Amino acid sequence: MADRARELRRSRMEAEKRHPAAGQSISRSEENRERTMIEATRLNGEKIYLNLIQIESMESIPETKIKMMNGDYFLVKDSVDSIIYQMKALANSVLTFKDKIR
Repeated sequence: MADRARELRRSRMEAEKRHPAAGQSISRSEENRERTMIEATRLNGEKIYLNLIQIESMESIPETKIKMMNGDYFLVKDSVDSIIYQMKALANSVLTFKDKIR
C-alpha cells in the first residue's frame, strides 16, 4: 500500500515539473523560481521535498538529521550547509526586502 502511494506521489511530482500546455519539461530557471519546498536526498537515494516552515531543527551527525515540527525526522545525504543555502534561496525568492540591495 505504501509503495503504491509513493509511486503515485512520484508520478504526480514528475507531472508537475512538465509544462501543462506543451508537455515539455520546464527550464532550470523556471524550476528554481517555482520551487516552494526544500529538496533533500534520503540515504537510499530517494528525493524528498520538505516544507521550509515545518523544519524545526537540523543535526549534523555523519548524515544530516532534519527534525520536523510534528516530531518526524528524516536522515538525508545533504549537508546542513546545503539545506540552509536552499532555505535562504527560497526565502529570498518569496520575500521582498524594501531596503535590501542585491
